[in-house]
Amino acid sequence: MEKWGLGPADLNQNLIYTRISGYGQTGPKATHAGYASVCEAAAGFRSVNGYPDRPPVRPNISLGDSLAGLHAAFGTVMALLYRLKTGNNGSSGGQVVDAAITESMFNMMEGCLTEYAHTGQIRPPSGSTISGVVPSGTFKAKDNKYIVIGGNGNSVYNRLVEAMGKEDMGLGNPKFATDSARCENEKEVMDVIEKWVEERGSEEVLKVMEKARVPAGLIMDIADVMEDEQYKARGMFEKAKIVGSNGNGGEEEEVVVPRLSPVLSKTPGSTKWAGPSLGEHTEEVLREFGLSGKEIQSLRDCGAI
Repeated sequence: MEKWGLGPADLNQNLIYTRISGYGQTGPKATHAGYASVCEAAAGFRSVNGYPDRPPVRPNISLGDSLAGLHAAFGTVMALLYRLKTGNNGSSGGQVVDAAITESMFNMMEGCLTEYAHTGQIRPPSGSTISGVVPSGTFKAKDNKYIVIGGNGNSVYNRLVEAMGKEDMGLGNPKFATDSARCENEKEVMDVIEKWVEERGSEEVLKVMEKARVPAGLIMDIADVMEDEQYKARGMFEKAKIVGSNGNGGEEEEVVVPRLSPVLSKTPGSTKWAGPSLGEHTEEVLREFGLSGKEIQSLRDCGAI
């Protein structure tokens, strides 16, 4: 941006100038290229994702890009709030919001940093479970559907084993009375839940868990999500208009997009427009730069636009 004369120092100093990059605007890697895939690895995320006996894996989404966008938006709001609160709307009320994909992912690493800094312990990948939390994992039901059950926490755990008819594994048993004790006996706990789930259909398992107030749910793909009554009740699927490909009065069509989240009670917002088609505003922008219709047509003729 600085090469184009559009860096923060080149513009109105009252602007909130938000930048997103792989590694941030300072430091030895500031100029390095950074896709989400590479930055997720550099943040430590990939090292905890997957199974201990297999190479690290990635989720089939660009998580780093989305999280960097959220951090950038949050930073922009904070900067705007600062400018508003201080009343500094003159020539120096702006600031630069420097969001890095790597740091946005690193910010999601929970206690991994503190664990290593104070105990030397590196948190490993743990498959469908999570380190230090027992029981919490994915279990296959009789109808081959997968269910996530989160039974950690003393009261929830006790309700879980009672619902399974395993009262002898409740809090009265020293082997399972505390979180740390359950972690020491993780295999025994998980094996019992696994066997109980695999003997029942997913619908029965979920009904039992719901009655016992134990957090549980199916692993749903996007088709399941679109049919889910909770998502429908919350209005999570919106239709937005998009213009045809020529951008000049082409046919309008509707595309399905996720609803804006979080939901605000007074200003919930919605997506009215899915964005411009390719080149829709090219002529408008070029005219603002002073180009004539003839010059614009010349650019079209040579394939520049």
